[in-house]
Amino acid sequence: MIEAWIFKKSFNISPKLSVQYAMALNLLANSCEWIVFLNAETVFPAEARKELIYYLLVEQIQETSPSIFLLTAFNFTLLLFIKWMGFETLKILLSKDIPKITQVFQGIPEGNLQMTKKYKDFRVILIAHTLSYSLFLGLVFTLLILE
Repeated sequence: MIEAWIFKKSFNISPKLSVQYAMALNLLANSCEWIVFLNAETVFPAEARKELIYYLLVEQIQETSPSIFLLTAFNFTLLLFIKWMGFETLKILLSKDIPKITQVFQGIPEGNLQMTKKYKDFRVILIAHTLSYSLFLGLVFTLLILE
C-alpha cells in the first residue's frame, strides 16, 4: 500500500501502525463513498443511470462523457476530505487527552504550532491519496486501452 509507506516515512511510525492507519482510512472512505453513491444514484437521469449500471455489470464504458471526468474529480475530493477527517478523528481518539478533545469541540484555537502540524498532516494525506488514486486511475486506463 502506497499510503501506508508514505505514512510510515512522513509520521515516523512503525510499519504495522502505518498499515493500520491506511486500512482504517480506506475502509472509512470506501464505506462513505458507497453510501453517497447509493443515495446519489437514485437522482441520476435515466440515461446516466443506465450507463452506470452497464459499466458496473460489464465493466465497459459505452461512451466517454464529460460527466465521467467530473464525477472522478468529485470522487477524488470527497475521498480526500473523508480520509483527512478520519485521520484527525483517529488522532483525537488515540490520544486519550480529554481536555484536548474538549478544546477541539469548543473551537478554542490551538496555536500556530498545532496549526502547522495540521497542515503537515493534511499535506501527507493529500500526497498519499493522490499517489494511490493516480496509480488506480493509471491501471484503469491501461486496462481500457488494452481491451
